[in-house]
Amino acid sequence: MLNMDYMYDDYDGDVVDRTADFLADILSYMGYDAEIHTEVMDNTAIFDVFGDAVKDLSPAKDPTVINAISWILKRARFAIGSGYRFDLDINSFRLERIHQLEGVAKTLHDKIDSGVERVQIFGMDNVDRRAVHMLLNADPEVRTQSNGYGNYRHIEIQRADS
Repeated sequence: MLNMDYMYDDYDGDVVDRTADFLADILSYMGYDAEIHTEVMDNTAIFDVFGDAVKDLSPAKDPTVINAISWILKRARFAIGSGYRFDLDINSFRLERIHQLEGVAKTLHDKIDSGVERVQIFGMDNVDRRAVHMLLNADPEVRTQSNGYGNYRHIEIQRADS
């Protein structure tokens, strides 16, 4: 059985180390042997899981399992009162995806610059939408927002002054 007691007791370590240990236990319980790299950027703790054994967990193949593990980590974050946001990645897949989305964000920005009033993009998961928001919100001339619910949630990009 998975031992989660240290998530709630006086663990000797910071919340990021505690969560990385918790994640390692989850993966071990699932039968995966993996290496976890952690990085903290702008109050977001990124847990990147590496190894050949975990390549089947890649969001490119099926995001269901990795999203479920992410959900468990987020619930643990609330339980221990962490102020961090937790992001989970497998073999840097999502980091590479963000690099791909930089080109998408530039294309969308160029459309708005060319005079298009509003652009709506459907079919993005929450991680991709968040990446586009972060990439475009750095520009004060562009405003982004997510609208809709569930499978109909989409991102809208428009000029900041409209």
